Amino acid sequence: MIPLLFLVLFGEGVVALLLMVKIGPLRELVMKGLDQVKMGKGPATVKTIAGTMSVILLSNFFSIVKIQNKGTKIGTMTPMDQVLWRTHLLEASLMGMILVFLVFHIFGLFVLS
Repeated sequence: MIPLLFLVLFGEGVVALLLMVKIGPLRELVMKGLDQVKMGKGPATVKTIAGTMSVILLSNFFSIVKIQNKGTKIGTMTPMDQVLWRTHLLEASLMGMILVFLVFHIFGLFVLS
């Protein structure tokens, strides 16, 4: 799941870069693509994806808290718990960044000039 999240974040970064840099036809192509996503079924799809990712993000947060509480009861975290904690933390941070971009897209906070 982590490589998929990195891929999505990288794709969003490429789109943002293409929107910032004025490379004639590429920028116009990205703007037309974003306009088409905003019309029709695009907003409903984006909201559905954002809702699903929010539920997964909350699950990751609960797993992080559960692992931390287990570590405080025992006094120390086992190496396996440390690996799981770091994995959940990485997934949660990547999903949080993706959700920020999705919220910007849903509410139209990207200014395209």
